[in-house]
Amino acid sequence: MNRLLVSALFAVAVAAFTLPAAEVNFAHIFQGKDGCFLLYDLKANKVVQRFNEKRCAQRFAPCSTFKVPLALMAFDRGILKDENTTYQWDGVDRGRPEVNRDTSAADWIRNSVVWYSQRLTPELGPGTITNYLARFDYGNQDISGGLTNFWLGSSLKISADEQVRFWERFWRGELPVSPHATEVTRKITYQETSPSGMRLSGKTGSHLYGREELGWFVGHLEGPKGEYLVVVNYSGPTSASNSYPGLIARGICLDILGELGLD
Repeated sequence: MNRLLVSALFAVAVAAFTLPAAEVNFAHIFQGKDGCFLLYDLKANKVVQRFNEKRCAQRFAPCSTFKVPLALMAFDRGILKDENTTYQWDGVDRGRPEVNRDTSAADWIRNSVVWYSQRLTPELGPGTITNYLARFDYGNQDISGGLTNFWLGSSLKISADEQVRFWERFWRGELPVSPHATEVTRKITYQETSPSGMRLSGKTGSHLYGREELGWFVGHLEGPKGEYLVVVNYSGPTSASNSYPGLIARGICLDILGELGLD
């Protein structure tokens, strides 16, 4: 089958796909959590699903979703060369075998290694980070909470609506960073491809405070059914499952995508 025919069939498949008319049962999926969901169609340039408008506009700590703009900064400045750039483990046991070891940039994102981020931010410095955050128009751009933790439930805040705007510029290649920085950051945020061919990239974020938790999942979805940005954000009592809130948010996102036929 020649390439022109394959392209034509792909275009027809995309044009033929529409989101289900039935309403998603968000209350059932979030199971009592205070959460929001956003689905943005990059081809149509519009939000096609927005659950809990008030929360979508509310700012929260980005937690480990901040690793994405941080990666863009570090690759753009040349502090990280590629996905194989490795930092040596400091020997401190942080209770997770996957972080208690030397870590590459790819491992950093895959395993959400906080200490790797905490090596990068001092190397970048506060002035450079502040400048990038302003050019990225990233949330409230406030790093006053401390150079190694301002994104971890401290001063930096961002809303789900703002996450979508940032990720739209990221995936359109419109952020003020090098093409290399964009390319490698996209590469290391890849997560999986579904049986239907929908390719998911993204980043989780987790924060625990007392008996409450905050979970994020922000991602990009592309394949035969279109190209979308997705955001899930929730707060609620600490989960009895002992799963990280970010992983719970990712699971919620996948459940919603399944109901929408985008899995």
